[in-house]
Amino acid sequence: MPAHREVGFVYVLTNEFMPDLVKIGMTSRLSEDRASELYQGKSGVPGRFEVVFRLMTSHPLAVEKQVHKLLKDVRPNPGREYFRASVDHAIETLRAAALAVASIESWDDAVQHVRHGDRLALTLAEGDLLFVIAYPGLMAPQAEIIDVWQAHSDGDLLELMGDNNPGHVAGVSDYDKHGEADPVPYVDRDRRVRNMPIIGRERLVPGDRLLWLRSHEQGQTCMVACFEMDHHCQVTSRAWDLKFDESSGHPLLLEILTYDQPPPAVTRVVQAALKMPRPRSWAPRQPDPSEGWAAIGDSPQKAEHWLRQLKKT
Repeated sequence: MPAHREVGFVYVLTNEFMPDLVKIGMTSRLSEDRASELYQGKSGVPGRFEVVFRLMTSHPLAVEKQVHKLLKDVRPNPGREYFRASVDHAIETLRAAALAVASIESWDDAVQHVRHGDRLALTLAEGDLLFVIAYPGLMAPQAEIIDVWQAHSDGDLLELMGDNNPGHVAGVSDYDKHGEADPVPYVDRDRRVRNMPIIGRERLVPGDRLLWLRSHEQGQTCMVACFEMDHHCQVTSRAWDLKFDESSGHPLLLEILTYDQPPPAVTRVVQAALKMPRPRSWAPRQPDPSEGWAAIGDSPQKAEHWLRQLKKT
């Protein structure tokens, strides 16, 4: 079995001694670790860097390269990662870069298997739909649509975190204990930097398939990426721009749909996915311990379990 997949970060740094510049780079560690390393190294910078933004992604190198490409006209030295841009402009450029090179197009046509230890971060676009497809029973003759989710802003993040222990995962829709808690509320070790606002926490079980769809041409065509769970999976959804329902004033959460009917191409792809061969793994959504199944959500984990970069090195 291949090594587990990990997320990385693309960061925006500022320095009080370089007020007209921002530094944009990537790291597989915490952005704060990289910022500290830059100050303590041989860069000759007289003051510490401050992390003003970090973007989590499964494709940090591609995003970094795209950001540098988009900002090439304000890059004083092509050999250095400094740019004459405001922080707000740098952040919006990161969002555009992630949507361009780390979104649905960045996953190939093969079914992506999510295994224990995998950490995936999917950059969603507003209106993207996600269908959870599963066999409701071990001997069920047909797969069914279990749930449907929707992204509400460009840059929303969907995190898939594989785990072989069902006690570690929990979901709101399944009314699990601890299902409403944010598993990673902070993205620094000092717990000063809050994570993106969470708008959904769900769990997937072995055998579930997650179909990610984006329609084009007035719904006549669509792009697709498919993820199959080989183990249990903790799903969290985070909003880039928190949107609110106009009538109620409540936040638009992952499971809230704002359309009446799915586009025609989406319907065709989902119908085809329901006919895919059976997955190689399966587990019940509501396991009965008396039948030998382990309990769900009875062993919540600390944030560093889900975001391993938080562990002290």
